Amino acid sequence: MTVKPKKAKRKKLRPRPEKIGDLYASVEDDLLLLLDRETGAEARWNRPRKRRISLRVDVEVVEWFKSKGPGYQTRINRILRRVMMEGKKRMGEK
Repeated sequence: MTVKPKKAKRKKLRPRPEKIGDLYASVEDDLLLLLDRETGAEARWNRPRKRRISLRVDVEVVEWFKSKGPGYQTRINRILRRVMMEGKKRMGEK
């Protein structure tokens, strides 16, 4: 009995933009870049604790975050953290 070689799985590639103006960008990416510049990336051993919750979010919001690729929950958390930090600054908290 002969064994058929397994086919290698191909990674799905994003279509390449044809013009500089067609580059992929989003408000979310800009916010995350600003966040990383201001606070720096969290060290792996210095991450805040997390709590599992159930949160109702508009379908369109979830679909938009998911459309940006894996890690949508982390992106949502980073954006919420930034809003929290800005609110604390306004209120004079640390």
